[in-house]
Amino acid sequence: MSDKGKKFIQLFIFLALGIFFIWISIKDLSAEEKASIINNIKGVAIDNRWIFLVFSAAIGFISVIFRAFRSIQLLEPLGYNVSKINSYHSVMICYIANIAFPRLGEVLRCTFIQRYEKVPFQKTFGTVVTERIIDMLSFGLIFLFALLLESEKLLSLFQHKTQSTETTSFLNNPMFILAIILLLVIIILFIFRKSIVKWKLYHKIKQIILGFWSGLLSVVKLKKPLLFVFYTFMIWVCYFFMFYVAIFAFPELIATGNQLWMASLSCVVIGTIGFIISQGGLGAYPLLISSVLLLYGISKELGLAVGWVVWTTETLLYVVGGIISLIIAPFTNPKKNKKDEPLGTNQA
Repeated sequence: MSDKGKKFIQLFIFLALGIFFIWISIKDLSAEEKASIINNIKGVAIDNRWIFLVFSAAIGFISVIFRAFRSIQLLEPLGYNVSKINSYHSVMICYIANIAFPRLGEVLRCTFIQRYEKVPFQKTFGTVVTERIIDMLSFGLIFLFALLLESEKLLSLFQHKTQSTETTSFLNNPMFILAIILLLVIIILFIFRKSIVKWKLYHKIKQIILGFWSGLLSVVKLKKPLLFVFYTFMIWVCYFFMFYVAIFAFPELIATGNQLWMASLSCVVIGTIGFIISQGGLGAYPLLISSVLLLYGISKELGLAVGWVVWTTETLLYVVGGIISLIIAPFTNPKKNKKDEPLGTNQA
């Protein structure tokens, strides 16, 4: 099978998962409940409540800046001083590309830095993978922190009943679906492990691992490790307040009082999983958000409305920001050699 064929299948699977989660979200809802979701979404435009979404997007924009500054630090030990504006553009382009196609963003991000900053593709890719590892470790710590504070509620997501009187089936339990998907992937990899070793993709991955080893070592050689930790911490702080501010567009949630802080933390933690299991969080993110908010006494219809509004706000931020970066990047790099390769190729 050609590489294009494999990429098409990968995209199809991710999109199919997103559509599947959308179906799971609404399959048991009545016409009135579906209308309630739409009305809750439309209600954001009432009384200028949409302004909270603007503030949410602004916080998300700040998180991109922190991520851009952090990536510069990883390249410094390798002998490269990347400009802040190009690092920012590369992150935004990464986000918009990943919305369109799984993992394409990482490739384009490295290609962008190679084109405008003359950093070898493999070196940048090594630091990008390092960032992903750090993000996963950070997510793990935040997940454990949230679990420590809200263990009863979060663990109930793995059970068949929530704290409401509503009993859900296996198909209505997003965490159960996630566990099944992960189990199937592990079984498939185990069964075909001997064949996988013969794949060209396996050897490419092996070469990439060797190539980004220097990127991993860059963490040890950081010039300002505390600043790196600060950037990482602030990225997640922004993620939290991006959600927390957005839900003020829904007055019903404000009525939860002190629970609003913990509900937001739980949503950020569980919602992040949605972006991992489906393309750009499509379908999965709103479903997981509604499942978490249900634990705090919020109806499924309102929870789905919140999930879709927050997801749309974040997606629009990255789409619009990515397009702007693609347009203005050539103008912020007027001295670029005209003979450089166009974006989308690499010299690895």
